[in-house]
Amino acid sequence: MIREHVHNSAWWGQPVAMVEDAAFFALAPDAQQTALKPFVWAEFKSPLSAAPPLPKLAASGFILVDAQLGFRLRLDAVPDSPSLAGLDCQFADQTFFEIGLAETRSFEHERFLQIPGATPERLAQRYVRWSHQLVREHPEWCVCVKDQGQVQGWFLATATERGLYLALAMLNRSAQVSGLHLYQKAIRAYAARGAHLGFASFSVRNTAVLNIYSQLGARFTPSEGVWLWLPGKDRFQNPI
Repeated sequence: MIREHVHNSAWWGQPVAMVEDAAFFALAPDAQQTALKPFVWAEFKSPLSAAPPLPKLAASGFILVDAQLGFRLRLDAVPDSPSLAGLDCQFADQTFFEIGLAETRSFEHERFLQIPGATPERLAQRYVRWSHQLVREHPEWCVCVKDQGQVQGWFLATATERGLYLALAMLNRSAQVSGLHLYQKAIRAYAARGAHLGFASFSVRNTAVLNIYSQLGARFTPSEGVWLWLPGKDRFQNPI
């Protein structure tokens, strides 16, 4: 029902949990708190249509912090544009790259900013760590987009049975291109490599990404809620 979230624990520097089964919220309160005790915070995700009743979540100490909007996208249907002509895509299996912390822009729409101690700078560390893992493990689907030799941003994905998981896209801090053109160029590069269907989800707070995927022809799927358990200020006195 509950496990340590290895990636979040490594980022945060203390044990972090993921509740994986809604049956957890049917346990007795003492059993829930015993299971959560080793962790400094915990996360639970569920389709909003299938989530446990609000009173059960609230009684367990979980608060709703975000909703993730899912989508599917026909990669090979994303059109070309004259604005893409000067952009160049380099896959990491052709020319290896690594994203530096100083190159990234602030992440303004992420649920983790609700956690005490999660500054924008600290949150950027999480996504840079994740980007290094994605590039290392899936270089054939990780793209660096350049304009006249200058890095504009990156789009990182992984291949799954459902299609291409569009995991992470970031503009360079000094990018001159729009987010739309970054996404469009990278997705067309994925299609050129034979990928047909892409999918992912993003925070409903992120209207910029919503508008981009809408323009690219995405079909949206039911939303997923995200709840966090934050046990108290005393657990957050020494953030790394």
